[in-house]
Formats: sequence, C-alpha cells, structure tokens
Amino acid sequence: MRHTLLLDVDGVLQFPRPEFVRAIERDYSWRAGYLAFQRALLADPAEARALTGDGALITLVERLLPQHVAGLSAPVFLERWVTENIAVNEELLTMLPGLPFDEIYLATNQEAVRGARVRELYSGRPGITGFLISHELRHRKPGRAFFDAALARIGRTPSECMFVDDKQQYLDGAARAGLATILYRDNAQLVADLTA
Repeated sequence: MRHTLLLDVDGVLQFPRPEFVRAIERDYSWRAGYLAFQRALLADPAEARALTGDGALITLVERLLPQHVAGLSAPVFLERWVTENIAVNEELLTMLPGLPFDEIYLATNQEAVRGARVRELYSGRPGITGFLISHELRHRKPGRAFFDAALARIGRTPSECMFVDDKQQYLDGAARAGLATILYRDNAQLVADLTA
C-alpha cells in the first residue's frame, strides 16, 4: 500500500507569474531583457551546486546581475524573485487533505533562499506533512541519491510511496529508485489518477 505522496513544487504546486517579468522589466533597464538573465542564472553550474547546498545563490546573482542590469542589487532582486514570482496553486492545495495518503511531503529542487520561501508558504497548510528540499538533502532530482536520501529522511520504502512531478526526467529518476510515479498535467487529472 502506498502511504506517502511525494509532491513536486515548481510546476505543480506553484507556477511563475508572468506579471513578474513585466514588472521587473518596467522597474529596471535590462540589457537584453529579464529572461536573458534568468536563462544565464539557471544555466550557470553554480546554480546547480546551490541546489545541493554547495554555495549560496546570492553569490552567483551578485556575479551575473551587473552583466544584465544596472541599479538592481542581488538582495533586492532575490527578495522580489521569491515574493513576487510565485503563483500558488490554491485549488490543488485545498484538495490535498482529501487525497488517499497518510502523509504528503513536498519534494523539490530548491537552493536555500527559495527553499526558505517554500517552507514559509506551505508550513502548517492542511495535508502537508513536511519538506524534502534538495539543498538540505545535498542531492537533487532526478538523481537516485535524492530519492534515496528523501526516503531515508522520512523512513519509508519505495513501495510505500508515490511521486508526482511535471517533468518526465524527474519521474524517470524516481522510477529508477523504485517509486511509482504520476506525471502532473492539471489538477483534475492528478486527483483522478491519485484516487483511481
């Protein structure tokens, strides 16, 4: 029996807000637009290391930001990024307590700044048992080590867990670790699949 649900965050429980891009481009003069900076940030090897707790994201932002925009400091950017660029999937949040699982853990790739924001947003919400965050586990999805560390943290075996994500490569990683998986497409589909 599957007692525990491991639920992805970005792309399932929350989404980027298109308004954020418009607002931050309105407020600052970007050399090639905000999205060029975001691509550089997410492609930098230091960002991947920060996801596993090896280094601070602010150091990377301090290095990259001046190449893309003037007059915006790394602390101000990060504060806006984590407070203005997240649209919570409130509908799914309200459905979580009714799902047929004893425990629901949020399993997510986040560095420390965004990880703290995830905890702030979802701690104490009905249906959410806890958090499995890559920078704390020192491993990230889709690596097998992430899932092994997550299962060890919560004291469950793969056969007791179900993993939901919107990215097939992450589902493949979970499957290699022995977990059953469901690809998230929308709320109705997910709830139907989980209760089938």
